[in-house]
Amino acid sequence: MWREELILNKIFAIITILIGALSVPVEWDATFFLFTLIVGGYLFFAKRNWIAL
Repeated sequence: MWREELILNKIFAIITILIGALSVPVEWDATFFLFTLIVGGYLFFAKRNWIAL
């Protein structure tokens, strides 16, 4: 799970989830957080590299 080429996936997934979590206190609505949680979760546990820099 912690292959070196997938580290960027995990970093971007955590950043995506944190951005969604930071939007909850601002708007008092968790809809965007749920969408970012789904996308970030799939990105975190992906077995392929989805981030191409």
